[in-house]
Amino acid sequence: MERQKRSTEEWADLLIIPLYQEQYLQTLWNAWDKNKRQNGWRLKNKMWSPWFYNMRPFGDSPKLFHNTSLAMADLVATQDVDLLIGVEMAGVPLVGAVSVASLAYNGIEKRIGYTRPLPEKACTPLEALDILRKIEAEPTEKYGEKSYVEARLRNGDRVGIFDDMANDLGSKIIARLVVLWQASQMSEPVQITCNKAFYTLNRNAGNRQKGLDFANNSEPDLYPAPIEVYYLIETDEHLCKLEKVMKPDEFRVFSAYQKNPNQFQDYDVQQEILALAARSN
Repeated sequence: MERQKRSTEEWADLLIIPLYQEQYLQTLWNAWDKNKRQNGWRLKNKMWSPWFYNMRPFGDSPKLFHNTSLAMADLVATQDVDLLIGVEMAGVPLVGAVSVASLAYNGIEKRIGYTRPLPEKACTPLEALDILRKIEAEPTEKYGEKSYVEARLRNGDRVGIFDDMANDLGSKIIARLVVLWQASQMSEPVQITCNKAFYTLNRNAGNRQKGLDFANNSEPDLYPAPIEVYYLIETDEHLCKLEKVMKPDEFRVFSAYQKNPNQFQDYDVQQEILALAARSN
């Protein structure tokens, strides 16, 4: 299907406002869930936030889902990756759509798969590593024989981790660990590489450097290596696009939080922001 391809920057400009207007990029002012408008969000790193990015119900917006999938297909097309692994749960439907868009629009076949939840919740890569060690040590009867990666891993595969967004790369590093561990546990272990991560929105401008710095991690069983990070939207760079569609106080709070999220961790400050939003809704 012939079409004019867009650059990553062009896609970001095209998508940022619809993502907000259709309530995937949510704030205290526009959140779909009334409870979130009243309380805000607690992120995986335990920090409170007046905004959140949630693509889990993305199927509610077919046109935006299509455009975002096509944008990610264009992003992935520039990289040497054989297999994309979606991170459960938000990454699963998106990675499927991106594979279809890659073939339909770019003529590029991208194999896909996805991770399954570990038997215990892991908030950090080290916690995930401990769980995997337990699985290795315990009898099969306790954890079963299911795979934690639903994909056909092949020798020499170049694997990319695929997700909706990133705050601190923790979930991407966990998914990468699970993929590499799963490859080592096969009846005929395969050699793969998994050093790239793809997602739509980046909350933290330092994530690219964090990915590269992972090569210096001191735990060898985490498979330290530089992780290349690719995404469509850099929040700090594209936030200005939202000023024309956000309420003045909403944009001011969002901008201030991005500059210094630590100043919003005080309870009294949070209550002041919640009250400010409530008066506008």
